[in-house]
Amino acid sequence: MRGVWREFVELWRVLVLGAFIAGLLLSPNVAAAVKMADLATQGAFAEIQLQQVPPERYATEIAAALDAGDATLARSLDALAASRAIAVPLELTERIATLPAVDIGATLGAGWNCVVNGDFDSEAGFACVVATDLTGIGDVRDLVGEGGKFIAGQPVDYFTLGIASVGLGLTAATLSSLGAAAPLRLGASFIKATHRVGKLPPRLTAQIATALQRGINRPALDEAITLATSMRLGDLGRPLSRLFNPRSVRLVSNLAEDFGTIGKAGGVRAMKLSVETADTAGDVRRLARVANTYGDGYVGVIKLVGRGALRLGQLLFTIVGWLVGALLWMWSMLTFILNAITGTDRFFRRRARKRLEARRARNANVHLQDRHASDDHPSSTRSGRKIGARARLEPPPLVGYPDVPA
Repeated sequence: MRGVWREFVELWRVLVLGAFIAGLLLSPNVAAAVKMADLATQGAFAEIQLQQVPPERYATEIAAALDAGDATLARSLDALAASRAIAVPLELTERIATLPAVDIGATLGAGWNCVVNGDFDSEAGFACVVATDLTGIGDVRDLVGEGGKFIAGQPVDYFTLGIASVGLGLTAATLSSLGAAAPLRLGASFIKATHRVGKLPPRLTAQIATALQRGINRPALDEAITLATSMRLGDLGRPLSRLFNPRSVRLVSNLAEDFGTIGKAGGVRAMKLSVETADTAGDVRRLARVANTYGDGYVGVIKLVGRGALRLGQLLFTIVGWLVGALLWMWSMLTFILNAITGTDRFFRRRARKRLEARRARNANVHLQDRHASDDHPSSTRSGRKIGARARLEPPPLVGYPDVPA
């Protein structure tokens, strides 16, 4: 039994030593892991990823963007580096400063691409899309076309129908508010144009379409189609407010608002990068928060971290490894301290026990020596005992009395 216990103790020591070594190897940045975990709870995934980007990469990416003629990306990376107090070589800063504010050739080409193909790659092309939507003609066409399919029992593109109905309401709000609702109108126009060319993420499209499909008010749709056909756009607000479930309309409106926020921060390029990065409406909402945080540097953030702005990805395993290593190190240290305290207590107890045994042994030796001494002189002891007995038996003499004759 004692041998098994010794083996268990040895195994326990090996485990503690292994945990200590593993903790030292896995937790070199415990403070950074705790800070990143706190940022993760706040959803600041982009900030966590940016902290892992080496400063020299900013200069490399800016140089590559300038060589490729991508002025938008170069300016965004430069703004992001400045916001993070990262120095950019002077030659790159001078090249950015010499970039033209507007490329006339690219602007004309983007406008023509919008007119012919309905697509856009720049602010000029998107301005064409927004100008078309502000007339309401495109939304009326989509509302009447898809609404007529629904009434006839034909397959319906619910996404287009929902965006058209929300877009008509936003157009009226933009005109009545003198441009205050423009970001929402821009977001809705971007969603519709991106969906038309088939570049909207399939999961996002299915999410919005499913939400809209669940609750269509048939009488409200009939009234909206009648008013839209007669171009009574001012009266469309009443049936459109009852056309879909309020929750579905809110989902589409929030999506348009989020893309409007992204467009306000980084323009068309930012919105297109967001479409390539996001999969769901929740992803777009998180990207809108990132755009609101980094402003002009948003395009640079997406370039540097990509989908890391939405999720931690592989970095999550690194953070978890750091935290697990810290826990192992703390556990091994606590175990070591506990073993040290137990061993110290056992050591002093053993010394005290040995001192007590030594004292008892000395007392026993003294007792044995006394007995041996008494055994060596038995006669003196007996005579002493007899004399003492005789002395006790003889009465003391009478003092002060005359001798009495016998």
